Amino acid sequence: MEDLPELMPLLTVAGGPMRGASFRLRSEPQVIGRASTANIAVDDPHLSRRHASVRLTVGGVTLVDLGSTNGTWLNDRRIDGPEQLSDGDVIRLGRTELRFFDPGLARTDPVGLRLSPAPRSRDRRPTLPLPLAAPPSART
Repeated sequence: MEDLPELMPLLTVAGGPMRGASFRLRSEPQVIGRASTANIAVDDPHLSRRHASVRLTVGGVTLVDLGSTNGTWLNDRRIDGPEQLSDGDVIRLGRTELRFFDPGLARTDPVGLRLSPAPRSRDRRPTLPLPLAAPPSART
């Protein structure tokens, strides 16, 4: 799967100083933290240097807190051991919010919005054209 990086799970910064940044996960464990030596370096003073770790395994992606001062939160719940991630999960580290996107399980898009089936044609209302404004020469 590493031959096709677009199919690798993705962490996207949805809130915090680095909003919009994305990180592809790899098969080796990756440390998330504020240290420049972290695999996923996040510029947030509220993170520990080595805050948490994510690991891609055959069974999915696992998140582990590395004894951080402020803790690691998964879907508004502080974690205290390894946690399996699901597509659309929200991870909070310090003042940074990360969204987990797994293209293999895609129930969300990379920024965490839920995907739903396209509306059936009978459920849609027809689109009506907007009236055009009269040209300035026609106005009097």
